[in-house]
Amino acid sequence: MAIETGGPRNSRPGNLNALFFEAMEKFDKPDALQVKRGGTYQPISSRELADGVRQVALGLQDIGVKRGDRVAILSENRPEWVIADYACLTTGVTDVPVYPTLPAEQIPYILNDSASVAIFTSTPEQAAKIAEVRSQLKSVRHVIGFGDTKRPGEDFTLDEIRARGRARFRPAPRPAVT
Repeated sequence: MAIETGGPRNSRPGNLNALFFEAMEKFDKPDALQVKRGGTYQPISSRELADGVRQVALGLQDIGVKRGDRVAILSENRPEWVIADYACLTTGVTDVPVYPTLPAEQIPYILNDSASVAIFTSTPEQAAKIAEVRSQLKSVRHVIGFGDTKRPGEDFTLDEIRARGRARFRPAPRPAVT
């Protein structure tokens, strides 16, 4: 039986999380994403991307973020945004995108209205905005920066969250080979 929107369906549709991880495994591309660093594009493989998502998801859980919470992302378009987004989705957390062009004084309304418990920041400028208004943020417990080192106002770097996730990760047991 053909479905009007695309022919025969061979399987039931999955959710976004399942589709993401299935695509990462099925296509296993060496360059699922590209990021420009130092004037040249550097590939991020499907495996690196999927591992990053799993690690950040587990790291968020390790700092107390739980299903049903909201986590904001104050960032320009970049690979870390994708990782943070899918980490939220796989944890059952609603992410709250915040326009990176907003001035600091407009951000508390969004974060307080959404009751975000954490926020990812992309650059020193974005971290500075949150540091400027942190005392006005009623529910934000954690600020996670995408930089290599913690900047003023940040509690964790993304690498620290990933490390916490790696420590919690328990791969599925593999069947014994006989």
